[in-house]
Amino acid sequence: MQNNAAVTLDTRIVETQLRRYAVLYFMVGLIEKELRKRVVITLSSLANEKGYSTWFSIIPSTEVLKRSIKKALRRNGNQTKGVEEYLSFGFWRRIFIGSNYIALWIPALHLVFPALVNPLEKRSFDRVGTHLHRASHIRNRVAHYEIRETADFEQEKSVLMWLIRAMDKTHVPIGEIEIPLH
Repeated sequence: MQNNAAVTLDTRIVETQLRRYAVLYFMVGLIEKELRKRVVITLSSLANEKGYSTWFSIIPSTEVLKRSIKKALRRNGNQTKGVEEYLSFGFWRRIFIGSNYIALWIPALHLVFPALVNPLEKRSFDRVGTHLHRASHIRNRVAHYEIRETADFEQEKSVLMWLIRAMDKTHVPIGEIEIPLH
């Protein structure tokens, strides 16, 4: 049988971990909510300019993205309005990778991150993609309650804050801030 001191210590450790998870999950939620709103607005304008009827029609077609959109449409009763609410965080992360630099970032998506110093540079696009990739891992780890070293908390919080600040047009530009991504 455990003594009371050990049980109390175990309880405090679990409570601390849960508080940290709550902070991280809340931050990921803010990022996802902003991405849904900003990407849809930004790509809607681009799609309209290019003669497409929906914002997601402008997204270069990959199997993963097509499957995500198809699933979201089905879950939304095949209605295009509001389909973004049914797209996963992984979907939003994936539109900030690869050839989307030329197809989406240059003409539009850089506007989603107004606090970047040099938003049109490939380096800015890559940073956003790297941070979103890391945020996706954080989101999945927290959502599935995968316990790790508590030292990760500050690092993970820094990664998420970088994204939040990059989306904040009232924030001081952050292009030169480096956050090591282990």
